[in-house]
Parts: sequence; C-alpha cells; structure tokens
Amino acid sequence: MSTDAAVTPRTAPGWMLLANSALAAGLALVLSKLIDSGGRLILGAVFDRAPIIYHNQVELTAAGSDLAGAGGALAALLAGIIFLSAYPASRAYDTSRLAVLWLILSCFRQALVQLAETPFKADSDLARVLVSLDAPPGLDLVVGATGGVGLLLVFMAAAPAFLAFAPHRSDIATPGKRLVFVARVAVLPAMVGVLIAVPMLLPDPGTGLVQSLPLQGLFTAVTLLAAPGTKSVEGRRERVHQPLSWALLATVIATFIVFRFVLARGIPIPPNPQDFFAS
Repeated sequence: MSTDAAVTPRTAPGWMLLANSALAAGLALVLSKLIDSGGRLILGAVFDRAPIIYHNQVELTAAGSDLAGAGGALAALLAGIIFLSAYPASRAYDTSRLAVLWLILSCFRQALVQLAETPFKADSDLARVLVSLDAPPGLDLVVGATGGVGLLLVFMAAAPAFLAFAPHRSDIATPGKRLVFVARVAVLPAMVGVLIAVPMLLPDPGTGLVQSLPLQGLFTAVTLLAAPGTKSVEGRRERVHQPLSWALLATVIATFIVFRFVLARGIPIPPNPQDFFAS
C-alpha cells in the first residue's frame, strides 16, 4: 500500500469547497454582468446616448450610434483576459483563486455568448453594430463561429483548473473520480450559483436575462466532459480541507444590497445631484 493511501482516507471532497464554489459562481455571474453593463455605460456616454445603469441592464435613452452596444462584449472580454493573465501568478489553491477562476469563466461566457448569438438575433447589440458598420455579408457568421468555438475552448481549458482544487490526489486519481469531482466543484455550484444570482437581478422588466440564467450551468457540461481525459493535474500529496469563506459570503450579501437597493433604482450618467436615481 502506498504512503498516500495509508495516511489519507478515501473521503469525498469537502462540502465547504462546494459551498465556496457555489458562492463564487453566483458572485461571478453577477459581477460579469456588471462589467458588461460598465462597458455599455462607457460607450453610451462617449456616444451621447444618455445611459442609465440598472442592476441588470444599461438603458440608452437617447438616439445615437449603435456602436455603444459593443461596449458590453468588449468590456467582458477585456476583463476575462486581464483576470486570466493574473490567475497563474497565484499558486495557492484557496477560495480567492477559486473566485477568480469563476470570474474568468463568467466574463468570457458573457462576451462570447454575445458573439455566438450574432447570426441568430438580428436585434442583438453586436448584430446592430455590424449593420451600422456596413459589414460585408457573412461576417456575422464568422463572429458567431468565433464565439461558439471560443466558448468550447474556454470551458474545456477549465477542466484542469478545477481539478487542481482537489483536496487530495486520490480524489482525482481515476477518470471516474475526476468526473465526479468536477461535477461537484463546477457543475453543481454553477446551478446553485444561478439561484444565488437571480435575487440580485430581479425585477427583470422584459430583458430576458433571468429567463436565460438556467442555461448558464450548461456551459460547465463541456468542462465535465473534458475532466476524465485530463491527466496533467496530479493533485496534492497532503489532504487539505477548505473552510467556508465568510469573506466571500459577506461579499455576496454586500453585492445583493447594492444591486437590489441602489442599482435597481437606476442611476443616470452623468448623475444629477438633486435627483440621483432614475426611479
């Protein structure tokens, strides 16, 4: 019997790791939407569209250039790249690193989904941008294919990233165990994360955002399918138990307060000191 097997019981990954992952997934989903809104807000202000930022959208109240609609995808894509470049710098597989991983995935998903839906939604922001730029026929298909392939690559690459959080190498020693671990640390938290995010994004006056949230967990199915064949991650020699992150829980609660009681009322840009909220 090996030394690892002798001193390390074959226990399932801790439930606190699952809880932290669910909190991080929900928070990342909401923050990626906020980053998207920030991009639309900036370009909306640049093109004099009189933007109003809400908890789940940016309303462009003045007529003007449709290029403002590209701000969301651009901001989310840029944020994903920035977080991805910073991610390898940390070697500690703790809750903060897990939260950054979810934020990377959520930002890329937020941006790439908009690219992927361009050929299928003529009224989408990027479709209107292409029309305003007199883009050549077929470019929307190229944009859509780029988004779809990008989504597949990002979530396939997430498999080894999630496997690295295994409390012990025995938890990911076989293809079956890797499948089970990713299901618990990624797929299930993605679904629970949606339930955490929904209360922050309500009310939803016809944007369709909340209705689309249950589909978010489907993207982690690609990560799940890639997990059994991932052999580049060996795992840790000594078992590590991750406690519940109270800081992460407090951040989720603070974000809920800001979204529901501040942003939900709408803030015009530039704000009016005498009438700060839109409603």
